[in-house]
This record gives sequence, C-alpha cells and structure tokens, in this order.
Amino acid sequence: MLEPQRRPSVVTMGEILVQLNSVTTGPLRHVNYFEKHAAGAEANFAVGISRMGFHASFIGRVGADEFGTYLLSVLKAEGVDTSRVVVDQEAPTGVYFIQRSYPVPEKSSVLYYRKGSAGSRLSPDDVEIEYVRGCGLFHVTGITFALSESAREAGYKAVQEARRGGAKVSLDTNIRLKLWKAERAKEVLRPVLSMADIVFTDPDDSEILLGERDPETIITSMLGMGVSTAVVKLGEEGAVAGTRQEQARVQAIKVPVEDIIGAGDAFASCFSASIMRGESLQRALEVANAAGALVVMVRGDIENLPTPADLQRFMESQRKGRVVYR
Repeated sequence: MLEPQRRPSVVTMGEILVQLNSVTTGPLRHVNYFEKHAAGAEANFAVGISRMGFHASFIGRVGADEFGTYLLSVLKAEGVDTSRVVVDQEAPTGVYFIQRSYPVPEKSSVLYYRKGSAGSRLSPDDVEIEYVRGCGLFHVTGITFALSESAREAGYKAVQEARRGGAKVSLDTNIRLKLWKAERAKEVLRPVLSMADIVFTDPDDSEILLGERDPETIITSMLGMGVSTAVVKLGEEGAVAGTRQEQARVQAIKVPVEDIIGAGDAFASCFSASIMRGESLQRALEVANAAGALVVMVRGDIENLPTPADLQRFMESQRKGRVVYR
C-alpha cells in the first residue's frame, strides 16, 4: 500500500461500486448465482495503472458498510492510495448487476442500484487541491460528471486544478444514457474535452459530442479543440489513435468472450501507462488493445488487468499464433 503522504503519478476520481456478475448467461430473472467483484470506471483505471507499475490514487466515496469495506480492501491490496476516499456515514455503497449474452450473444448489459449512493455524493470538498496539482496525470470519465450536480462540480474542479499544477488530463467520454440525456452530456462534457490532453471515445459518444462518427474526422475535430492525443475505440473493428504528428491503428484481437464490461478501462489505463513511459503511439495502441482483449475473457473488471509481464506473454502468443480463437 502506498504511503498516504506520497504523491501519486496518477490520480483518478469517480465512483467505485460492487458488481454482481451473473455466473450463468441469460436473462437475470432466471439467474440464481452471482459473483461479487469490485468495479467502477476510474477505480478500474487506478488498478490498471498500478499493475503497470505506476503510483495511483483514487478519489471517491464508499458507504460505511460491508461493501465499502470490501472495496477499500481491494484497492489497498492493489497498491492504490485510498487516503482520499471518504467513508460516507449517511449513504450506502452502490451496487450493480450484469446480465451476460442476452439477448445479444457475447454482449453484456448493466442494471444499476446506485441512486443516492455514497459515490453519487462526491463533492468539490472531496478534491484536495495540492494533491491533485501534484500528480503527473489526472484521469476521469463522463460517468463521474453524470452522477450528480455535486459530482459534476467536483469533476470540473479536479480537472482545472490538475491543469494548474501542470498535470496531463485524461478523459474517457463514457457517456451512459441511463444517467443523463444526450444533450446534457454534450453540454457538460464539451468544456472538459477542451481541457483534456488525452481523450478516449467511440463513435456513439462522438456522435453526441461532435456530431461525427467517422474515426479520422473525430480525431481531426478533437485535435482542433486542443486535445493532444485522441483515441477512438471501435470494438470488433479495433481502434485508431492520432496526434498532430502521427496516426496509429490496430485490429481487434479475437479471444473467447466472457464479459465485455471493463475492457475500455483496461484499454485506457494501459494506453496511458505506455504513453507515460514514452512509448510510441502505435505501441501504446497495441498494448491497450491487448489489455482490453485480456479483460473480456473473464467475469469481473479488474481480475484480468495485466502487468507488463502478462502483456508481453500475451502479445508474444499472438505473434506466434498460440491464442485459441473462437
């Protein structure tokens, strides 16, 4: 566990929840057994960054309950600094369920029980200015801005203070229309886009934010807004990334799919770790692509988040044709 006073390389802020993932596929009305996992976009990112060898911190809230205790223990065990996590005495830890391979094979859907949760009570007072200013990279997703008005204000404050301290800002647009309407998402997230150095998005989110679905056009538009690196995740078609100097593209890796939830967070964390190491855009995209492929092969968001050694073995197996294709 990191010492609380040690400044992390990466700070993330958002919601951490308990995920109850169906052991069997099919509609939840017929599922009798569930597995408990720790999850939440920014928390997943923090664990991913930590496994890649960087010092990570998570800012958020959990309830003063057994689930909150569990989530804190998971983050601490992964080396994530939890000294800025508030244990909320007045609200419960959020929970959500995952339904797998129904009605679409190899796709997952999510049912949230998080209204009034501790995570939704994130506020600007939870953002310690000097701590955020002292990091190298601050990462947040669109989910945090959608949780509540106080969480939105906390997100704006953290992004602004990170920039004032000279940190890079990473944004995964992650628009969840179960949380807010498309027009509100556009209104809130467009200003954040203009403050971000690295942006992760997909055609659906970009259509809401920019009115564009074409990957190259999305990248050009984001670079024009001041973004340094734009990454467009294309699911089964792979991913494309661009800066003002170069572009890179990868094809999706075919692996057995158990649960797709959490793959984007693995992608973002390993891409960011590669960029922070000074690796090329193409290499960062390849590493991120491999991380996403590893995560979809199991239930749970963080279980298959890779270390550098894991990635090397997996990517070497790809080159040698030893992965079992479905």
